[in-house]
Amino acid sequence: MSYLPCELHCHTNHSDGKFNVSELQNAAKENGLSLIALTDHNTFSGCAELDERIIPAISGIEWTTYYGHILILGAKSFVDWRNATPNNIDEKLGEVKKAEGVIGIAHPFQLGSPFCTGGRYEFDIKNYENVDYIEVFHEGFSKDNKENEKALAFWSELLDEGYHIGAAYGRDWHSNEAKGLFGCTYIDINGKPTAEKALNSIKSRKTIAALGALLSFEIEQNNRIFTLGETAAEGEAKIKLFCDVNARRNEGVSYSKIRIVTNKSLCIYKAELNEKEIKLNLKPNSWYRAELWGELDGEEMPLAVTSAIYT
Repeated sequence: MSYLPCELHCHTNHSDGKFNVSELQNAAKENGLSLIALTDHNTFSGCAELDERIIPAISGIEWTTYYGHILILGAKSFVDWRNATPNNIDEKLGEVKKAEGVIGIAHPFQLGSPFCTGGRYEFDIKNYENVDYIEVFHEGFSKDNKENEKALAFWSELLDEGYHIGAAYGRDWHSNEAKGLFGCTYIDINGKPTAEKALNSIKSRKTIAALGALLSFEIEQNNRIFTLGETAAEGEAKIKLFCDVNARRNEGVSYSKIRIVTNKSLCIYKAELNEKEIKLNLKPNSWYRAELWGELDGEEMPLAVTSAIYT
């Protein structure tokens, strides 16, 4: 298990970003990231300028429509988004899957018109099995960013319905703004990071959305280890916690508790930051994730959320 900090939602001057492509890659390297995805609005044109010598990168695109924004990563052929509607979106996402693309729902509760027409998610997806991840955290962390609460609840409801969908953070990076507390998506990548390794881990739901601290967990049952995205059995299990509050430092943030959360967003255990191992009785047909809570702007909130392990 080797989780590396990545940013999966980036823009350049090929759409509405202020970076050129090399400036974006250099900024990502300076920010301690291990990999990025270039996801300009409705164009792949900048992907030809990506330089792997600066930082590994995934070629992607942000479908930018009147009904929501969808991130498409690593597709091997072109899928036309221009006629995507709430009613045919399942067909369109099915085409992306045939092209071996990874699919993420961007900022589902971003303010819509007139602030960002189409930014709020309004697609009528019937088959969420095609969705690989959801941005449960978007842009800066603060007590005023209420869209994150709604996105986390939306994702949790889909987990309750039985879908296996990963969690991600999206900075929606357009410029190297100095102010704000920005996070990352930790992706399980062993060895030298590459686009292929990152895409495979995202497909396997081995991701963590976080402000800075790294949080993960494993389930041990009958001498077997189950990691994020995998399916364990019901019954007694040993939960192994991993927490590094210094993985990426943020000033003005204090971390307090680790919560183990299951169906209906129910917290079933609160662990101290230094707890390494707990025992739980896992229920059938359920999901389990870890959340790192802390205080920001005088308010308690989740500051890291793992993807789930299932039973």
